Amino acid sequence: MSPRLILILTAMLAVLGVAGGLYLKGRHDAAARERPKTEAALAKAAVAGLETQGAQQSAQRVEVVVRQRDAANGVVAQLMPEALKSEDANVPLDPARATRLRNADDGLCRAGPDLANCTSNSDAPGRPDAVRALPPADGADDR
Repeated sequence: MSPRLILILTAMLAVLGVAGGLYLKGRHDAAARERPKTEAALAKAAVAGLETQGAQQSAQRVEVVVRQRDAANGVVAQLMPEALKSEDANVPLDPARATRLRNADDGLCRAGPDLANCTSNSDAPGRPDAVRALPPADGADDR
C-alpha cells in the first residue's frame, strides 16, 4: 500500500467517524429534548387511568346504592298496605311502648350519631321525636 492510499483511507475513516459521531450526538440531543415531553405524556396517561378507575368505582358504588334503595322501596311497598289495613293502624300508641321505642331510638343515636334525626345531645331543643305517645283511646285493648 502506498502512503497516498493510506492517507486517503485515513481521511475517509476520519470523515466517516466525525459524521457518525455528529449523527449519534444529534440523535442523543433530540432524545434529550423529547424526554420531558414523553414524561409529561406518561404522567397525563397515568392520571387519566386513575380518573377512569375512580369513575368506574364511583359508578359501581352508585349502582349498589340504587339497588339497595330499590330493594328498600320494594319492601316498603309490600309492607305499607299491610300496615294501613292493620286493625290497630289508627289506634294510639301505648305510652310505655312509645317510651321503649324512644329509648331504642336513643340507643341507635348513641351507636351512630351521624344517623338522620340524631343530635349529639338527645335533650337538645328542636330534636324531632320520631315516636310520640298519644293518650290511649277508649276501648283500646291493653297490650
